[in-house]
Amino acid sequence: MSRTLLSPILLLALALASCASPLAGSPSPDASSDPSRPAVSPPELATIPPSDAPVTGEVPSEIMADLVADAAERTGEESDAIEVVQAAAVTWTDGSLDCPEPGMLYTQALVDGYHVILRGGDEELDYRVTAGGGFRLCEGGGRPSG
Repeated sequence: MSRTLLSPILLLALALASCASPLAGSPSPDASSDPSRPAVSPPELATIPPSDAPVTGEVPSEIMADLVADAAERTGEESDAIEVVQAAAVTWTDGSLDCPEPGMLYTQALVDGYHVILRGGDEELDYRVTAGGGFRLCEGGGRPSG
Protein backbone atom coordinates (compact mmCIF):
# COMPACT_ATOMS: atom_id res chain seq x y z
CA MET A 1 0.00 0.00 0.00
CA SER A 2 1.15 3.47 -0.62
CA ARG A 3 2.00 5.78 2.23
CA THR A 4 -0.77 8.24 1.23
CA LEU A 5 -3.48 5.58 1.63
CA LEU A 6 -2.10 4.10 4.86
CA SER A 7 -2.07 7.39 6.75
CA PRO A 8 -5.86 8.13 6.50
CA ILE A 9 -6.70 4.51 7.38
CA LEU A 10 -4.48 4.67 10.44
CA LEU A 11 -6.04 7.96 11.54
CA LEU A 12 -9.53 6.50 11.09
CA ALA A 13 -8.61 3.43 13.17
CA LEU A 14 -7.25 5.61 15.97
CA ALA A 15 -10.36 7.80 15.93
CA LEU A 16 -12.65 4.77 16.13
CA ALA A 17 -10.61 3.23 18.94
CA SER A 18 -10.87 6.40 21.01
CA CYS A 19 -14.69 6.35 20.67
CA ALA A 20 -15.09 2.71 21.68
CA SER A 21 -16.66 1.80 25.00
CA PRO A 22 -14.52 0.32 27.77
CA LEU A 23 -13.82 -3.37 27.59
CA ALA A 24 -16.29 -5.66 29.30
CA GLY A 25 -13.72 -6.86 31.81
CA SER A 26 -12.51 -3.43 32.89
CA PRO A 27 -13.93 -2.14 36.15
CA SER A 28 -16.30 0.80 35.97
CA PRO A 29 -15.89 3.57 38.50
CA ASP A 30 -18.60 3.94 41.09
CA ALA A 31 -19.08 5.78 44.36
CA SER A 32 -17.84 2.85 46.46
CA SER A 33 -14.45 2.70 44.70
CA ASP A 34 -13.83 6.46 44.75
CA PRO A 35 -13.81 7.91 48.29
CA SER A 36 -13.79 11.47 46.94
CA ARG A 37 -17.29 10.95 45.41
CA PRO A 38 -20.12 11.14 47.93
CA ALA A 39 -22.55 8.24 47.97
CA VAL A 40 -25.92 9.17 46.53
CA SER A 41 -29.00 7.24 47.55
CA PRO A 42 -32.04 7.02 45.27
CA PRO A 43 -34.74 9.62 45.93
CA GLU A 44 -37.75 8.71 47.99
CA LEU A 45 -40.81 8.12 45.83
CA ALA A 46 -43.87 10.05 46.85
CA THR A 47 -46.96 8.00 47.36
CA ILE A 48 -50.36 9.48 46.74
CA PRO A 49 -53.07 8.11 48.97
CA PRO A 50 -56.06 6.64 47.12
CA SER A 51 -58.95 9.00 46.70
CA ASP A 52 -62.59 8.57 45.80
CA ALA A 53 -62.63 12.07 44.32
CA PRO A 54 -63.43 12.20 40.59
CA VAL A 55 -60.75 13.02 38.05
CA THR A 56 -61.64 16.50 36.82
CA GLY A 57 -60.06 19.60 35.38
CA GLU A 58 -58.90 18.17 32.07
CA VAL A 59 -62.05 18.91 30.09
CA PRO A 60 -62.34 22.46 28.70
CA SER A 61 -65.03 24.46 30.49
CA GLU A 62 -66.98 25.17 27.26
CA ILE A 63 -67.30 21.45 26.54
CA MET A 64 -68.20 20.67 30.14
CA ALA A 65 -70.91 23.35 30.08
CA ASP A 66 -72.48 21.73 26.99
CA LEU A 67 -72.40 18.30 28.64
CA VAL A 68 -73.92 19.57 31.90
CA ALA A 69 -76.70 21.32 29.96
CA ASP A 70 -77.42 18.12 28.04
CA ALA A 71 -77.41 16.04 31.23
CA ALA A 72 -79.77 18.48 32.94
CA GLU A 73 -82.17 18.29 30.01
CA ARG A 74 -82.07 14.47 29.91
CA THR A 75 -82.52 13.99 33.66
CA GLY A 76 -84.86 16.89 34.38
CA GLU A 77 -82.46 18.20 37.03
CA GLU A 78 -81.17 21.76 37.36
CA SER A 79 -77.69 22.33 35.87
CA ASP A 80 -76.19 23.08 39.27
CA ALA A 81 -77.50 19.71 40.57
CA ILE A 82 -75.49 17.75 37.98
CA GLU A 83 -72.53 16.02 39.63
CA VAL A 84 -69.25 15.20 37.85
CA VAL A 85 -68.33 11.57 38.51
CA GLN A 86 -65.44 11.46 36.05
CA ALA A 87 -63.94 13.90 33.56
CA ALA A 88 -60.65 12.93 31.93
CA ALA A 89 -58.73 13.38 28.70
CA VAL A 90 -58.47 10.09 26.79
CA THR A 91 -57.47 8.73 23.41
CA TRP A 92 -60.25 6.61 21.97
CA THR A 93 -59.20 3.54 19.99
CA ASP A 94 -61.45 4.33 17.02
CA GLY A 95 -64.16 6.62 15.66
CA SER A 96 -66.85 4.94 17.77
CA LEU A 97 -65.27 6.58 20.82
CA ASP A 98 -65.19 3.07 22.30
CA CYS A 99 -68.97 2.93 22.24
CA PRO A 100 -69.88 1.18 18.98
CA GLU A 101 -73.44 0.93 17.77
CA PRO A 102 -74.46 -2.31 16.05
CA GLY A 103 -74.33 -2.10 12.25
CA MET A 104 -72.24 1.08 12.16
CA LEU A 105 -68.81 1.44 10.58
CA TYR A 106 -66.19 3.68 12.20
CA THR A 107 -62.81 5.11 11.30
CA GLN A 108 -60.01 2.89 12.55
CA ALA A 109 -57.79 5.61 13.95
CA LEU A 110 -56.97 6.97 17.36
CA VAL A 111 -59.23 9.86 18.39
CA ASP A 112 -58.25 12.33 21.12
CA GLY A 113 -61.08 13.41 23.34
CA TYR A 114 -62.64 13.16 26.78
CA HIS A 115 -64.58 10.64 28.83
CA VAL A 116 -67.11 12.31 31.09
CA ILE A 117 -69.57 10.65 33.42
CA LEU A 118 -72.21 12.91 34.98
CA ARG A 119 -74.84 12.11 37.58
CA GLY A 120 -78.23 13.74 37.70
CA GLY A 121 -80.44 12.45 40.50
CA ASP A 122 -79.90 8.68 40.52
CA GLU A 123 -79.03 8.47 36.81
CA GLU A 124 -75.44 8.31 35.47
CA LEU A 125 -74.76 9.53 31.96
CA ASP A 126 -71.65 8.28 30.12
CA TYR A 127 -70.51 10.90 27.58
CA ARG A 128 -67.91 10.22 24.89
CA VAL A 129 -66.45 13.45 23.55
CA THR A 130 -64.06 14.35 20.71
CA ALA A 131 -61.34 16.95 21.19
CA GLY A 132 -63.42 19.36 19.09
CA GLY A 133 -66.38 19.11 21.47
CA GLY A 134 -68.64 16.75 19.54
CA PHE A 135 -70.23 14.34 22.00
CA ARG A 136 -72.54 11.39 22.24
CA LEU A 137 -74.13 9.54 25.09
CA CYS A 138 -72.95 5.96 25.40
CA GLU A 139 -75.92 3.91 26.48
CA GLY A 140 -74.77 0.45 27.48
CA GLY A 141 -72.75 -0.46 24.39
CA GLY A 142 -69.37 0.82 25.46
CA ARG A 143 -66.34 -1.12 26.56
CA PRO A 144 -65.07 -0.47 30.08
CA SER A 145 -62.75 2.53 30.23
CA GLY A 146 -59.34 2.59 31.82
